[in-house]
Parts: sequence; structure tokens; C-alpha cells
Amino acid sequence: MATVEDLIKRYETDKDLQAEVAEILKDHKVTIPEFVEFAKKHDVEISLDQMPKYLDQLRKAGLIN
Repeated sequence: MATVEDLIKRYETDKDLQAEVAEILKDHKVTIPEFVEFAKKHDVEISLDQMPKYLDQLRKAGLIN
């Protein structure tokens, strides 16, 4: 099972993952179902109470507003 940090590292070089993230973020929003589906698809275990932490990381990375 991958960690969020593993996925972030992979994002830096994986064009397919970057395209997938861009598609999710095209409306500049991340819904809880999108977040959970993405995590499951990439075998990343994240509890709902961790979501605010990771959403903050996405904002800091400039991926969402």
C-alpha cells in the first residue's frame, strides 16, 4: 500500500498521474467522493479525518485554491 508521500513523489514524474489529477481538478474543487475514489484507485489508505491535512498539502503545492 502506498503512502500519500509516495504518490506525491510519483506525481512529480508520472505524466499519466499528472493528467489524471488535472482532470479531477479541472473545476478547481476536490469532492470527498473524488478524493476517496482516487485514493482507492492508487491503493493509498487515507482516513476521512486525515483529509483536511492532505487538502492543505494540495493547496500548498498549488494544485487547488
